[in-house]
Amino acid sequence: MQKKPCILIVDDTELNIDILMGILKHYDVRPALTGQDALKIALNEKIDLIILDIVMPEMDGFEVCKRLKDDDRTKNIPVMMVSVNNMEQDMIRGYKLGIIDYIIKPYNPVELLEKVKVHLDLYACHLNINTQKLSVLSAQAMTKDMLLHLHNYWNYFSRQQDDLPEINFSETLNSFVHLYDNDTQAQVFTIRNAISFAEKIIIASFIQDNIQLQIIENQPARASGNINEYAMVIVNLLSNVRETLLKRKVKAPKIAIEISIQDGKSFIILRDNSGDSSQEDIQNMFTPSLRMISYDNIKLYLAKSIVENMGGQIDCQQWQLGVEFSIIL
Repeated sequence: MQKKPCILIVDDTELNIDILMGILKHYDVRPALTGQDALKIALNEKIDLIILDIVMPEMDGFEVCKRLKDDDRTKNIPVMMVSVNNMEQDMIRGYKLGIIDYIIKPYNPVELLEKVKVHLDLYACHLNINTQKLSVLSAQAMTKDMLLHLHNYWNYFSRQQDDLPEINFSETLNSFVHLYDNDTQAQVFTIRNAISFAEKIIIASFIQDNIQLQIIENQPARASGNINEYAMVIVNLLSNVRETLLKRKVKAPKIAIEISIQDGKSFIILRDNSGDSSQEDIQNMFTPSLRMISYDNIKLYLAKSIVENMGGQIDCQQWQLGVEFSIIL
């Protein structure tokens, strides 16, 4: 069954919200009586359209709209503004802030429903185009990454000396080949095996860059799904952290992965010593860039998508020495 579009209604008067909810009864509607509540809902739920009243106490509709458009996580959500005043200056101010339409109270139900349908259809097209762009960017980023690691591996293999860690060429090449094998049936696998799979892909790059990788298995955790996809998540996380460590020129760069079981689920923590990151960078860690010249956060976006499709959760936060990623599956 196709999910209904979700519409956020923001108005400080309950009667106005009740009227709109009645007109929009065939949609999934979320009410908010204050601007602060509206911002929280927009951040925490998947909203397809916002109908926003201008005249509200404490934070009016213009300020709410400005904050929505200033935040990368909510800036693309279409906003329709509502007012009892058919004032040209209000309309111009709203359009400058980025609204897509303007409606006047009292509502004309037929006109409102038509406008809502048009803007929901346009937003769905926008999301579809962005999804296609992200798919292309993800493929480009992964191909670039795999070629880099394969190149580093070949260089390492060709000059391997007795005092360097031994890497089995055929085993590692086999890992590169099967990482993209989506035909693998869902199965129960150990998290340690998935991480070892990823380690074979990236180990030569880590040796070349003098990055220490430590893996601690507190408990033999297991998960159900495609082990190749989980390994790709680990490769993407390690690749992203590697880039950060190199960019910041961290002395004695180090990454530690800790495996355990939490509430009966597999739980890993990946920590680095990359130093402080801004709160904004942490919040936008999994938000991809759509600039075709950039791969910003694409790999982390892909990792998050894979984990969530497997029914898990991935998160990021600051810790004492750098950034901490956690995965629960």
